[in-house]
Amino acid sequence: IVGGYSLGGADLLRRAMGKKVPAEMAKHREIFREGAGKDGVSQRKADEIFDLMEKFAGYGFNKSHAAAYSLVAYQTAWLKKHYPSEFMAATLSSDMDKTDKVVAFLDECRSLELEVLPPEVNASEYMFVATDPRTVRYGLGAIKGVGRGACEAIAAERAQGGPFHSLLDFCKRVDSSKLNRRALEALVNAGALDALGRNRASLMLQLPEVVKATDQLARERDAGQVSLFGGGGAAPALEVHLTEVDEWPLSQKLAGERETLGHYLSGHPLDPWRDDLRALVGTDLGELDKLWSSAPQAEKKGWRPEVGVVIAGQVVALRKKGDSQMFVQLEDGRGRIECSVFAEAYTQLAPLLTRDRILVVQGGLREDEFSGGFSLRVRQCWDYTQLCASHAQRLSLRLDMRMPGLWERVDGVLARHRPGATPLRLDLLLKSGAGGVAGVLDLNGPKSVRVDAELLDALRAQPGVRAVKVAISRPWAN
Repeated sequence: IVGGYSLGGADLLRRAMGKKVPAEMAKHREIFREGAGKDGVSQRKADEIFDLMEKFAGYGFNKSHAAAYSLVAYQTAWLKKHYPSEFMAATLSSDMDKTDKVVAFLDECRSLELEVLPPEVNASEYMFVATDPRTVRYGLGAIKGVGRGACEAIAAERAQGGPFHSLLDFCKRVDSSKLNRRALEALVNAGALDALGRNRASLMLQLPEVVKATDQLARERDAGQVSLFGGGGAAPALEVHLTEVDEWPLSQKLAGERETLGHYLSGHPLDPWRDDLRALVGTDLGELDKLWSSAPQAEKKGWRPEVGVVIAGQVVALRKKGDSQMFVQLEDGRGRIECSVFAEAYTQLAPLLTRDRILVVQGGLREDEFSGGFSLRVRQCWDYTQLCASHAQRLSLRLDMRMPGLWERVDGVLARHRPGATPLRLDLLLKSGAGGVAGVLDLNGPKSVRVDAELLDALRAQPGVRAVKVAISRPWAN
């Protein structure tokens, strides 16, 4: 072997070539000369050979890596173009235990106009799967608290015995040694059991009774008290009285999804406020490119041009830098943006910069050359729920008065928020021989209310309340 290197020594030479450190290569030239001389190779010939190696070290690794990655990039781009759902299902499955990556890949699915179906015990496998060219089904393995063994047991039982028909049927058939109470609660919160009950609140309420009954049945089977062969000893069908209740508030339902999936799937906390927020700021975070392109060219000149905008979103991440700088990520279910808060603005606004808070932000929109998107330099911001309390001009309710007892329930909620300064407008669907007519009623003075998040949540939770809208004045317009 030219150079007389051992395998370990040759690996050290390889590392030196990869790092391209001149001093290291000079050391190895001397080692190579000495080893080559022992094998009868002249110093001139040894230097010629080492010169070739040194030259290769300057570009060879770069080119080989570039060629290899280019091939992989071409292959994956081809798959993404021609088999988008299969490609994204595989990509999601490869990192389904990393929430940040799953969220980014789901955003990519939306940009590709792929539908991502929620996890479902009667349809999902352990991994994400493509169900058709435009659809991906969520994998059970991406639910936190549900292990691979439980997921595979669910899929195997479904394949053998057919779809599950109820929560009781599900718990009877799936091996309880692989599906414990914690995993069942995670499946409920993630929405994977939605098809087996009225709603998630009912399913969670029924879980203790169902688990108790199925555990008792399993113990009786193990003790031989249940005949496996029918006849007089056959066990009667397992019957359990299951209570049903109204669904959880949207905030609780979505909190369960974020706890088990790491993100919101069936909706977004901004959904109840979306129309009001759009009326207030005029846009959403999915339309930032339109805001930028429609701005006058004069605003987009200079070293770091900015376009003045007002946006709204929920705080989903915070990153502090030093004592006077913070980066805040806002998201509204349609898009996201990173906002930077500096110096005096940070000192003034720091109490508002907390996770999950809904903020209305005024600032300068910039193109972000690194990400290809946008960023925002914050000048001022407001807590949206505080704006509702301080700047609400009118609270509008659409009520289906054909529902018995609706007004009594709604008025009881409103009474707990009087006295107040915000007048009411009631859009009423009334009984009539023709099947229903609309009427509008304005209430003010002693009937005015104090608007806050508690009032709005309580009104939206009432069956028969079709819409709740708040008209808010713009503090930045003063």
